[in-house]
Amino acid sequence: MISKPKGYDEAPAYTGEFSQLPAGLYVCEILGVKQEEYNGHSRFIMQFDIAEGEHKGFYQKQYSMEKQTNQNAKYKGVHRQNMEDQGLPFFKGLMTSVERSNPGYHFPWGTQGNENTLKGKKFGAVMGREEFLTSDGQKRMATKVVQIRSVDGLKDARVPEDKLLDDNSVQEPQMTPASDPALAADGFMNIPDGIDEELPFM
Repeated sequence: MISKPKGYDEAPAYTGEFSQLPAGLYVCEILGVKQEEYNGHSRFIMQFDIAEGEHKGFYQKQYSMEKQTNQNAKYKGVHRQNMEDQGLPFFKGLMTSVERSNPGYHFPWGTQGNENTLKGKKFGAVMGREEFLTSDGQKRMATKVVQIRSVDGLKDARVPEDKLLDDNSVQEPQMTPASDPALAADGFMNIPDGIDEELPFM
């Protein structure tokens, strides 16, 4: 006979799986930002989490759960945005959306440590799901930021349809252009869940 361990009923069940964030419209909170050079260009990196609703704290909970069995777990609530050339209008849109979402806040350009003023600020995110192939050929879905808006601007947004692979696709997990056609040339890269890339804040 196997006896039930003390505290079994109260313990969380870790199965190696974690529910995926559904496509949707989310109010998010910035946890940290930094600027880095990547392939000779400046890009903005923002770590965030869901700030409101039933999925509040989704990425932190996911990270904490995975960390229980994988010390190399990566925090997945990260958005990268090219700050130059074709990416500049989209970066300005991101910053404008943050300012509009936080009344009275204006980003202090040119001030030492100004990145710290973004911590705790809110923004709106349109999140969509995109299918990709793992290295062993399995189809998986990844939920990604498709568009950043002000929190108020979410009321006019729509949830995007799932972007599915063609049946003949041989795509492997990789950094790919954003699924929104309007963002395809802006330098923003989506990173599927299967990618084990080092993230800047955790």
